[in-house]
Amino acid sequence: MVDRTVLQYQLLEKLGAGGMGEVYKARDTRLNRFVAMKVLPAGMAGDLEHRRRFVHEAQAASGLNHPNIITIYDIVNDGNTQYMVMEYVSGRTLLELVPKDGLPVPEAIQYAAQMADALGAAHTAGIIHRDLKPANVMITGAGLVKVLDFGLAKLIEGVAGDHFGTTVTAIGVPLTVEGTVMGTVNYMSPEQAEGKRVTARSDIFSFGAVLYEMLTGQCAFRGGSPISTLSAVLRDDIRPIVEVSPDVPFELESIVETCLKKDPDQRFQSMREIQEALAPLKRRYDPGATHDVPTMRTPRAPGTLRGVAPAPVNPRPSKVLAVGIAAGLLALAAAAGGYWWNRSAPPAAHVPSTTATRLPADGTLNNDSIVEMVEAKVAPDVIVSQIRASKTNFNMSAAEVIRLSKAGVPAAVIETMRNPSAEPATGASPAAAANAPVNTPVVLGDALPIRLTLAEDIPNDAAEGDPVRFKVAHDVRVEDTVVIARGATATGAIVDAAKKRILGIGAKVTFRLERVDAVDGQQVTIRATEVRHRDGSSKRSVNTSARKSKGVAAAAGGDYMGYVDGANTVTVKR
Repeated sequence: MVDRTVLQYQLLEKLGAGGMGEVYKARDTRLNRFVAMKVLPAGMAGDLEHRRRFVHEAQAASGLNHPNIITIYDIVNDGNTQYMVMEYVSGRTLLELVPKDGLPVPEAIQYAAQMADALGAAHTAGIIHRDLKPANVMITGAGLVKVLDFGLAKLIEGVAGDHFGTTVTAIGVPLTVEGTVMGTVNYMSPEQAEGKRVTARSDIFSFGAVLYEMLTGQCAFRGGSPISTLSAVLRDDIRPIVEVSPDVPFELESIVETCLKKDPDQRFQSMREIQEALAPLKRRYDPGATHDVPTMRTPRAPGTLRGVAPAPVNPRPSKVLAVGIAAGLLALAAAAGGYWWNRSAPPAAHVPSTTATRLPADGTLNNDSIVEMVEAKVAPDVIVSQIRASKTNFNMSAAEVIRLSKAGVPAAVIETMRNPSAEPATGASPAAAANAPVNTPVVLGDALPIRLTLAEDIPNDAAEGDPVRFKVAHDVRVEDTVVIARGATATGAIVDAAKKRILGIGAKVTFRLERVDAVDGQQVTIRATEVRHRDGSSKRSVNTSARKSKGVAAAAGGDYMGYVDGANTVTVKR
C-alpha cells in the first residue's frame, strides 16, 4: 500500500495494524497536511458487518469534538477498499509507553485526567466506547492524550440519570474468543463479559483497568487463556496496588479500586465523579507547582517517591502545620487582608488539602483568591466581608461564573463579586445572605441529547409546516443541575408531507425540531439529528416501531431524540 495514491491522499508509511484494518501515514496533497488513514482491506470490505462497524466507528468519533479524542475527517472508497481519513497523531500508545514497573505517579495522573475528560465528553454525547485499553490511547510527545478506535462504540438510545448512568444497551453478539467478543477481555467490565446490558459505567471499569496497568505495569486481570481471563474479570479481586507499587498514594489506589468494583452500582457513577476525585491529586503532582509530600502508607524519606521531586523545606512562619489552620481562620475573620489557608493534605481521597497562601501583593482580590478561600473552608460571610473591604479585580464572564460554581463558591458570594457595593437585605445575616440562591448562567453544549415523547398523533395527511409537539421524557442536567425539566414542551414542524404512492411506494413524512422550554422560561433551540445533514438540514422520519392506528403516521407516546442546536445559555438558581 505504501506509495499508493487514493484520491488526493498519498500513502507514505505503515503505522500499525489491528482487528479492523491497517493504519498508514499519508499526505493530503490538496491541503498539504499529514493524515492517518485506516484501511478496511478488500477481504473485510465484502463482509457487511465489518463495513457497518467501520462506518459506525467514523460516525461515533466524528460526532465528538474534544482535544483528547481523535478527529475523523472523512470516509473514502477506492474500488472495494474503504479508507477512514483521520487526524495524524505523532506519538506512542500506552501499550508501548508503560514500562514493566509502571509509569511515574505524576505522569499517570496527567494521562488519567485527560482520559477521563475524553470519556466524559463521549458519555455526555451519548456514546459508550466499550473497548478502552492501552492500545487505544495515544500519547503525543507533548504529553497530550488521544483516545482512539470507537469501532465498538454504542450510541445510547435514551437519556436518564447522571451522564446516562442508568441507560442500558444490550450486546447483540455471541460471546466467543475469536474477535466477536465486544471488547478486549483484559479490560472489559463483568457485565460486558457476560453479554449483559452495558452502560457508561462499563467504560469506568475499563478506565480503572487501564489506570491499574499504568501504575503497576501489570494487567489488572490476566489468565492463561481468554476464557480464564474472563473468569478473572468476573470473579477475582485485583492484586492490591500497594503490593506491586508501594509508591502509589492510597488516594489514587482508592480511585482504581472503586472503578473496578464488580457491581456497577458500587463504582463511580459518572466520569465527572472520577474527574473530581483526580483533581486534588492532579494539583498536588503538578510539576510546575510546589507540593506537600503525598500521604503514604509507610513513612518515606523525602525524594523517594518514584518520579516526584523532594518536597522543599521552608522554615518561614507562613509554612505552618495543619494545627494552625483554626487560628489562621479566626485571624482572617478579624482582618481585612492577610493570609488564608489553602489545601492541607488529608487522608481522604476527595477532600482538598491546604498550605498557607498569601494574598496578592497589592491586596487585590481576584477570582482565584475566592476559590482558594472556599477550598480552605472559609465561612461565606467572612468571604463576603473580605470582598466588601478589599480592592477587587473580578472576571464575571459566563465562563468564569461557571468555573466559580463548579469550584463550590456559594451563589451569594458570586453575586457579591458581581456587585461588591450591594448590601444584603435588611434583617438578613451575612451568613444567610451568603447562602441565598442567586441566578447563575449554565451553558448547554451543542448536541446535548434530549429524550422526547410525541404529545399528539401525526396524521398521514399532515402538511408541510404543520406543528408537531413533544414532551421531555427525562430531566436534562448539566453538572447535576436540571436545565430542562421532565414534562417541558418541545416544538417542531413537518418538513416533508406524505405524497401519493407511485408504483406502491410512498414518501416518508419527516419533521424538524425547533425549540424546547428551559427551566428559566427561555426557549432552547434544538434539532432532530445529532449531526446536521450535508445540506445543513436536520430532519428525520416520524416513523417509529410503535403501533399506530389507520390514518396515523406516528402515534402519540412514541419516543424520539432531540439535540441542543449550538451553544445555549440557561439561567438557574443555585
